Amino acid sequence: MNAILTLCATTRLAQTLRGEVPAGRRVWQTRRALTLAQWLSGLAEEAALSGVAELPTALDPFAERLLWEKVIAGSLTEAAPLFDIQGMAASAAEAQALCRVWQLKPGGQQLSDEARLFIGWQTEFERRCRTDGWIDAAGLHRQLIGLIEAGHFALPATVLFAGFDRFTPLERDLMAVLATRGVEVGQESMTFCEAPRQTVHACADLDAECALVVAWAQQILADSPNARLGIVAPNLAGVRDRLEFLLDDVLHPLLIRSDAAEHPRCFNFSLGRALADIPLVRVALDLLSLGGSRAKIEQGRLSALLLAGGWSAAEAEADGRAQLDAAVRRSLPYFTTPRAILGLAERLSADAPSLCPRSMAALSVFVEASERAPRKQLPGRWTGVFRAVLAAAGWPGDRPLSSHEYQARRAFGEVLDSFGRFDTLLGPLGFAEAVRRLSQLCRQRLFQPETRGKPAIQVLGVLESAGLSFDALWVMGLNDDQWPPPPRPNPLLPAELLRAAGASHASAEVELDFARRVHARLSQAAPEVRYSYALADGNRLLRPSPLLAKLPVQPVEPAALATVARQLAAEAGGVVEQIDDAVAPPVSDGEKVSGGSWLLRAQAICPAWAYYQYRLGGEAMEVPVEGLDPAARGTLVHAALEAFWRTVQTSAALAALSGEACRKVIESAVAVAIQTFETERRMTLPARFRVLEAARLHKLLDVWLQVERQRGQAFSVIACEQPAEVEIDGIKVKMVVDRIDRLDDGRQLIIDYKTGAGIDTKNWAGQRITEPQLPIYAALVNDEVAAVVFAKVLLDKPAFAGVADEKDILPGVQGVGDERQKIFDPAEFPDWIAVITHWRERLHAVAGEVKAGVAGVSFADEKGLQYCEVLPLLRLPERRRLLAAAAGKMAGPEAGAPIH
Repeated sequence: MNAILTLCATTRLAQTLRGEVPAGRRVWQTRRALTLAQWLSGLAEEAALSGVAELPTALDPFAERLLWEKVIAGSLTEAAPLFDIQGMAASAAEAQALCRVWQLKPGGQQLSDEARLFIGWQTEFERRCRTDGWIDAAGLHRQLIGLIEAGHFALPATVLFAGFDRFTPLERDLMAVLATRGVEVGQESMTFCEAPRQTVHACADLDAECALVVAWAQQILADSPNARLGIVAPNLAGVRDRLEFLLDDVLHPLLIRSDAAEHPRCFNFSLGRALADIPLVRVALDLLSLGGSRAKIEQGRLSALLLAGGWSAAEAEADGRAQLDAAVRRSLPYFTTPRAILGLAERLSADAPSLCPRSMAALSVFVEASERAPRKQLPGRWTGVFRAVLAAAGWPGDRPLSSHEYQARRAFGEVLDSFGRFDTLLGPLGFAEAVRRLSQLCRQRLFQPETRGKPAIQVLGVLESAGLSFDALWVMGLNDDQWPPPPRPNPLLPAELLRAAGASHASAEVELDFARRVHARLSQAAPEVRYSYALADGNRLLRPSPLLAKLPVQPVEPAALATVARQLAAEAGGVVEQIDDAVAPPVSDGEKVSGGSWLLRAQAICPAWAYYQYRLGGEAMEVPVEGLDPAARGTLVHAALEAFWRTVQTSAALAALSGEACRKVIESAVAVAIQTFETERRMTLPARFRVLEAARLHKLLDVWLQVERQRGQAFSVIACEQPAEVEIDGIKVKMVVDRIDRLDDGRQLIIDYKTGAGIDTKNWAGQRITEPQLPIYAALVNDEVAAVVFAKVLLDKPAFAGVADEKDILPGVQGVGDERQKIFDPAEFPDWIAVITHWRERLHAVAGEVKAGVAGVSFADEKGLQYCEVLPLLRLPERRRLLAAAAGKMAGPEAGAPIH
């Protein structure tokens, strides 16, 4: 046994010390460096094997929380579902550890309700531990210190403590006991710089701060490739993703390919990720969660699994599974089942080759295996069931696993194997509850793939940096809301007791003392130490940490990082030819262009939208919604109004309807609308939902018919959902008109129902008509039209909106030439013929653009693109950047400026 034992504050420091190579030595004995917990755990094993003492079994953190959950739930009885039992258990476990480590004994008459509750829980917790032979980790440490004091165990001659910023009472008690046993106790003399160069940098925001840190690391490694660099952040979890992306982008640009994802990097993060967040394990947990559900689940969860790798023929059938997912979005309701997907896949395969036969076969076996699983059993028995169910689904897929995936699979297997340890604590569980507990276990297990070699850059939290030294160090994120850390006293222990003991996180004074100690240690950890903080987070102004007050702030220039994008742009130079993509191929003779009036609408708003969506066939994936989306609700309103006017065809018939008779006609129309909707959608609405939707439609129609009764001229409804077709400059336009009314003099009114509040009619007088359906019908299909209007079928402010040949044809609709009419300027449009002529000219012009292939990204207002299904193809961020570069400053979108 080594004569010297080094007890380290962190696992990372222990690993570093064990890996040290003594100067000038070819052969050496590995240094014995362990954390305090590791050493005491070894003593507990020694005691059990040698019979020194019969120690209780130490509860691991997850098992301890489970026991606290049982204790707390038992004390709350019927009220337990109202509380966050898991959160309370975590606080109780922390309070118990504080009591053990800091020797706290809450008591007295002035205790809070929370403290009284904890004392009761603590008594029951310790009783159960004594009964079952368990103990919490800190309690075991106290017992082991007592055994050392009693003369048990062979001890090293010297024990050195390394990397401790301050010592807890438990650690001080251990030092005292070791000293009484004749052990020489000391502190490791770490290598520190006595006169480091310290600078402070104020950055515009967190992004600018990360860029500055990465630029610093890039420069140092370029000058000194063997330098050992450290990056420390108090809030490492908050900056990890963006910092990791920048480091990868700048220091390893050639590894941008997906097959290089696991290539060794020159940087390493001390912060691992939860095992449950690793993609391969997440797929396994999602599959198990799916198998444990006996009820319908959200379609989105099934969609995510269909598109995910890691099970069955994910690689070979990726395209087929994507096509099936699109069909699921179109054909299945928001809440559905795996068997519904299997049924849909079978129906689709009747007309065409099966999209993903191997995946569907695996899903079928998976469903059957899940349904055969016992209703309840112990966690240890669920382990075998889970393995069998995952094997039935073909997890982990048909692709060979990478090194990191293999390690993740092995770690998941270890968690599964350990699940049986909780048989006593959890008892028999159902499938879904067992999966939930397994997921909790995976969330608590941190996963960090094995690091090859010694990376040049260590990215650490403040605790992980204890005892480490570097050639250069950058401490970032030193804002006053992060450093010193805010206090977070345990809510179950008296605040006065915690403050008096100086327990961890007890008060602002304790955190300030801790921050000062860490800050002093970091300031000597390298010859060059840089600090930085952000000046703003969005619109929120930030301030520097008060610990930086005595250091001068250095001016900061924005870091010009050599990212992959910038390198490609620089290397391209004059080699890459820029092509104006604002012109698409013209419409050839005989070419069919779909879209109808929607094509002309998109062309008028943004030509690129029309080209991508209607000529190239691009469309957005449907997003399932619970219940009915606005479009479906609008469809029901249209269908109910159509059914009503097919029964009540004239204004005279409407006026003759009494209250009861009108109610019956509306009820019949609503019933027809719902039945038609269900038939066409191949779905059945829940009974309660049908009642609610019928009531909504009835009220909406009743309100709207009051507007119809106010019309001054008699009318008859001659068409509902009337199809029409017209050719405009070789572009065939098909459309459906919601309703056509005829007045007694033979003139016709074109009505389009709208169930949304936003209606734009001013565009009818513009150069680009963005609501073209009614103008198309009036100008190019029917020359007897005297008015085109939108019927705003709303509970709030229902009305007609549009324009007519003369006033008083419809309530609220003014005639052309009337001064109160706000759409058409009387000076430019003196009569109805002028309006029709304008529409005809503008519609032909827009159709001519389609035929000529005009497809630039140009628009008058970006808000007009809110319903564009191909928005990503318009590359608006790139467009803004190019416009800003051209103008020398950021500028909003300008109509008529295409992207090149």
